Amino acid sequence: MKCSIFILFIAILSSNISAQGTEKQTAFSSFHFEVLIGVNFASFQNLGSSLMIVGKTNATHNLNVNFSIGYSEAYKKDKYNIKSFRYINIDNSGKYQTYTYNREKIEYDIIPISAGVEYIFENVIFSPLFFLDAGYNFYSTKIHTTPIEYNVAGSYDTYNEIPAEYRNLFPPISKDWSYSFKIGIGSKVSITPSIYFEMKYFYQFNRAIPNTNNILLGIVF
Repeated sequence: MKCSIFILFIAILSSNISAQGTEKQTAFSSFHFEVLIGVNFASFQNLGSSLMIVGKTNATHNLNVNFSIGYSEAYKKDKYNIKSFRYINIDNSGKYQTYTYNREKIEYDIIPISAGVEYIFENVIFSPLFFLDAGYNFYSTKIHTTPIEYNVAGSYDTYNEIPAEYRNLFPPISKDWSYSFKIGIGSKVSITPSIYFEMKYFYQFNRAIPNTNNILLGIVF
């Protein structure tokens, strides 16, 4: 369904664009930079910020090859009640102390790198576009939690005395490699003959970290 809407959107845009110029352009004869900022979200309750720097060169008159690097903060809701224990030593007396807390969300600090292609329906002022990218995500994680409550189920002299529900270790966060694939649409608006304002939306599929919607605005020069 989403794919059908996307194809229909592109078809409508392209049908309303004036005839494209026939000027021939040598492949890889021009190079442009693009700086974009915006937001990403897996859900509207967890907005993150994004920055993307793109270098692009022409393959044909309408087709660009893109290379990008960026930085994003993404969030994933992760409601999970942790019940566990720790071993403490007080006055040379060892105790197993129970505790509990709630894990609220996971924060991902991401540095994505990618390469792809971008097709532009050239027009004098307003030019729709769509693009495909694939890449890799370098990332780290931070867990947001409620304050820890100690001794909620008491302290014990031996491990076997600990209630079974408090013998668990907290579930690990994935540290797997993270590949990405993004598909998106957008448009660029001419400000001067060599500077453009650009708007983009894309959906990014990620391995090991949340998939995200992304809305970005920026300048091409």
